[in-house]
Formats: sequence, C-alpha cells, structure tokens
Amino acid sequence: MTVHESSFPARVAAFLRFSPVIEAAQTAHRRDWPEDTYDIVTLALTAIDLVVARQGFEFEATRQDVVDALSALCGLAAPSRPVGEHVDVASFVVDALLNRPSGQAPFRYVTSDYSDQETGHRRREVPFSLLVEHDHASRDENVLRATKDAINALIGGLDFDVEDEQVATELVLERQLARNAFDAALKSAERARLLSASLAEGLDRLLKQTRRDLRIVTEEWAEAVPDRLDAARTHIRERLKSERLLLEKVRNALVSGEVKLLTSALRIAQLLEECQRRHEALHHRVIAARGVFLEEQERQAFRPPASVALPDPQQEILLPLLEWGSAAASSLTERFLTDMAGPRPPRLPRLYRLVNDLWARNGAVGAGERSDEDEVELAELPAPLIRPEVVELAIRAVRSVGLPARLSRLLDACLNDAQVASLHLRQQGAEVLNLAVLWAFSPEEADDEGGRMAEDLMARILGSRTVVDTDGTPLRLSGWDGDDVIVAPDAASLLDAKPVPISRESR
Repeated sequence: MTVHESSFPARVAAFLRFSPVIEAAQTAHRRDWPEDTYDIVTLALTAIDLVVARQGFEFEATRQDVVDALSALCGLAAPSRPVGEHVDVASFVVDALLNRPSGQAPFRYVTSDYSDQETGHRRREVPFSLLVEHDHASRDENVLRATKDAINALIGGLDFDVEDEQVATELVLERQLARNAFDAALKSAERARLLSASLAEGLDRLLKQTRRDLRIVTEEWAEAVPDRLDAARTHIRERLKSERLLLEKVRNALVSGEVKLLTSALRIAQLLEECQRRHEALHHRVIAARGVFLEEQERQAFRPPASVALPDPQQEILLPLLEWGSAAASSLTERFLTDMAGPRPPRLPRLYRLVNDLWARNGAVGAGERSDEDEVELAELPAPLIRPEVVELAIRAVRSVGLPARLSRLLDACLNDAQVASLHLRQQGAEVLNLAVLWAFSPEEADDEGGRMAEDLMARILGSRTVVDTDGTPLRLSGWDGDDVIVAPDAASLLDAKPVPISRESR
C-alpha cells in the first residue's frame, strides 16, 4: 500500500495545509452571520493571494489592507448586510490565517506515519504557519508575509523544487502562448508569480536565521548554501531572459488587437512584469547574501563575552534555597523580589478613600491628653461604615423614581424624602447616591477591601448591571455641579432611554 511509502507522510502534511481554512469555514457557521452568505474558503485564499502579490516589495500588505479588501468582497456578496458585519467577517478570516486565537502560534497537527519498517507506526507532529506578521523597520509597522506552506496551499501542490517547477511552468506557458491558449496561459503566469514569491521566501528565511544566530546555519553555509547561491544566480539569469521573451510574445498578441485575447494577454503581461521585478530584487539579495554571512560572522563570533556568568537555576539557586530554614529563605526571597521588581510608584488617591478620610472625625481630646502632632492626616484608617438609614434612603429614592432616570431626579428624591425629617440625613443620602452613580459611571478595579465595599454598595443601591452615560446635559440642582447623567438598569435600556432632567431647584 502507498501508506507505507516514505513520501506518503509528506503528502499528508501537504493536505493538512488546508485544514485551518476548512476549520475557519466550520467555525463561521457558529457565528451570527446568515447561513451560506460568505464564502470563507474563497476569502481565505484571496487573503493569501493579496499578501503574496505585494510580498517582497516596498509596500507590503498590512493586516488592515487585507481586511479592507476582503470587506469590499463581503459587501459584493451581501450588499444588504451592514458594513460592520463585512468588517467582522474579513477580520475573522485574516485572524484565522494568522492563528490569532492561539496567540499566532504555528498550527500543529499530529499524524500517523506507517513508513517506518522497524516500528510500523509512529506519531508525527506537523507544525506550519500560513500568514505571519513581520515588523517592517522602514515603515514602523507590521506587515503580513505568506509562508512557503501558504504559497503551496494556494498553488495546490506538494513540496517541490522551486527552480525546476518554475522552469517547467515557463515551458508550459511558452507552449500555451504559441497556440494562443491565453486562458490557460493566464493560469500558468499566476503560478509562475507564486513560485517566484516562494523562491524569495526561502532565501529570506535563511538570511533571517543567519542574522539571528549564525550557529544554527553554520553547517548549511559551509556545505549547501554556496552551491544554492550559485544555482540561484544561474536560475534568475535564465528566468529573466525567458520572461523577456515571453513578454515579447504577449505584447505581439496585444498589437494584433484581437479583442477576445486582450484581457488575458494584458493580465499575463502584468504578471510577467511582476515576476521580472521579483527576480531583479532577488538577484540583488543573492549577490549580497555572502556579505551578510561575513558581517554576521564578524559581529557574532567576535562579540565580547558576558562579564558575569549566569548561574544554574536548579543546582545553584533552587536546591540550596530548599535546604534553608523558612525564616532565612523568606528573607532572601523578599530581598530578591524587591531587587527584581525595582521601585514602585505610589498608588494614586481614590475618590472613596478621600471622602472617607474627610468624613472621619478625630476623637475629642480630653483634659490632660495631647494630640499627636506628627500623625499623618491621610493614614490608612479602616473605612467608616455608612449608617443603614442613609443607604435605605438612597435605595428608596431609586425605587420611587425608577430607572432609567436622570441623576437630578434621583438626588431630588433623596433631598425631598418625606419619611426623613433630618435635612442632614437627606443630604448624606444624596451624597451616597451620587457616589454610587459615579462608581457605576467610572468603576475602578476592586482590588482591595475599600474597592469591594464601594462596588457592593453601588450594586445594592442601583443594581449590579447598572450602566451610566452622559449626553452633556448640565446638572441643574442648587449646590451640585457636573453632568446630569442618565442612570439605566442595563445596557439595553440605556440605548432607548431619554429621561427628562429636573427643571427646578431642590427644596
């Protein structure tokens, strides 16, 4: 059976290149988009083609460029759907090719290999990427690059020798042009463009590894790379000559003026010209490749050694620390963490802490007693408890007015509560209600006891799902300032809420 042949695992790996695209199409069915409206597979292959078309040139495609192009295609497929949905679909496709849900890590699939005669079966991991983000230093932004696996997936073939494949493609293209088969020749020209991009991608990967760590590719440079560079120069020279001849034949077809051939011939000419530009740029990189090796050898081989040798984390740090007592280990660990963390900026003051400190009264100083003059005024004192009747007054005001409502009406209900005789108590209830609204409008992280108390108080008075927003209406209550914000029980209610602000001053 062919499954036992040594080439069969490579065929399986080549087939897996389509898996992320198929999985993205299946995931799209679970989204809120209409069924059978957006062709995810076509959009994914279009995204790869868009990246390949600009790869290696000055203006390589960014993620936003591809999203914009795919959004336009989604608009043609579903013109009645909202533009925001078109953008969501396009972003979904690009992120699926980048594998953003997994932090842009390579796709990994485990396959079965039956070609090993000794074991009979073993598991093989197949990692690959389709699109990757690359930092473009001169443009100060990230651009997208299509990997060799993505190009092969777009071509629909297995791993191949790029030079031989390109020569064969150009021979096929020449025969197709000779018999005026321009539709078939167009497909061959598109394939030639992809092969040129694949050849450049392989060289760029080698140079990138050389600049990163020469030791990884030293043996490759010593044995295979010189012959590869010589072969690449010969191949590029032949391809440029062949492409010039093909361009002449295409231009002759354009001069003939046959209408049915014009569109295909023009597209073929554009693709061949792009291949020429790619090969000319690749020729410059091939010529400079040896210089890159020598520069990196000088930079990396003669780099001065580090002044301090790094310790062995397990033998020299962890194990000796475990043999100490808890007191000594805790002291050393605390010093280590302090030195590693460095100085920490002071925490910013919070509104509820400032209000609590202002509300807190110092105890009366009796006879013969003396206050501590050096005591810090804003010390970390326990948060004072709010009287239950104040909280009940704020809750009663919210219930009597009902949400959604303006802050002015809520405060007015507190200040004019007939069940409370004390004006001071009604004022405190209004202040607590105002603080709860402020917390709902701009909540802080409840990372300490005071924050959790403020969050619980807000939920108790207004509700845990309360949302607050402003439309710029000023607060027209005597003694109060700011915006007359809208308080709604949830986000859905806020969308349609248009409560009327109070038009008189509080009694």
